[in-house]
Amino acid sequence: MHAFTPAEIHAETHAARTAELAAEAAAWHLAHEAAPATPALPALRNRVGEALVHAGIRLMQPAHLSTLIQQPAA
Repeated sequence: MHAFTPAEIHAETHAARTAELAAEAAAWHLAHEAAPATPALPALRNRVGEALVHAGIRLMQPAHLSTLIQQPAA
């Protein structure tokens, strides 16, 4: 069984967050290029809703096994 190091967990978390931010930025740019004359409120409402759904999904995912196992004190 592979024991994940804190650095590996951090790198995985950082990569996932970076991908989320890149996807959000791309969606934001596409939305603003496609309809620059539309009011900002519906777009903001959609972004807030998507963020809430994403946060809920992340909260429902189980923590990685290595974060649940605590090492005995030496």
